[in-house]
Amino acid sequence: MGSCKMELVYMDPVTYTAISTHELRQTILTKLYKEAYNGNSLTKQELADSLGIKYQQLVYQLMNHVKDFWTVVKEEKVRGTRMEYIAPANPNAIHICIGKDRRIFIVDPIAELYGPLDEVGARCDMCSVDEAEYCVKSLIEKNIVPKDLTQSERETLSINKRSGLRPLDRGFIEALKGIACGDNCILTIPCERCTFMQRRNLINIE
Repeated sequence: MGSCKMELVYMDPVTYTAISTHELRQTILTKLYKEAYNGNSLTKQELADSLGIKYQQLVYQLMNHVKDFWTVVKEEKVRGTRMEYIAPANPNAIHICIGKDRRIFIVDPIAELYGPLDEVGARCDMCSVDEAEYCVKSLIEKNIVPKDLTQSERETLSINKRSGLRPLDRGFIEALKGIACGDNCILTIPCERCTFMQRRNLINIE
């Protein structure tokens, strides 16, 4: 049986701004991440064709505005031409940054969520209360997140219109705590209950 794995990664606010207001960059990332979840890597030409844009236009975006999000995973030579296959640098990543007054901003390509957390929400918001409780309990049992939130942590979640009852709510707090020492927060949850992943056909249950 597989699992739902999410890694909360801090991103530079400049990077966030370059993506959050640009539809094409969001479309590029979403396509790239979804293909990776299905076990596929793409050449730059294949990615450009799938998006209906010119190759040069894609390369410009990849090299100048979303370069932190992808990597070359394979190279082939075809008729003397080098062909690169690309995929997300971290296919499990949910990228976050924090702004003024503890407001959290996210880039979650798989969920197609780009913007302030208090406006766009999180991918696990579509899960039922029972499902969310199951996931949070699993994280606590594995000592990935602590059982209780501090008062200041609850205030941070409240500022971002989060209840603290969703697994990603707890993940956001742990990720923010790890920024100073460069640690990411990795949440791994048994996938048989992951409504988000099942609805998007991103997991196979054995």
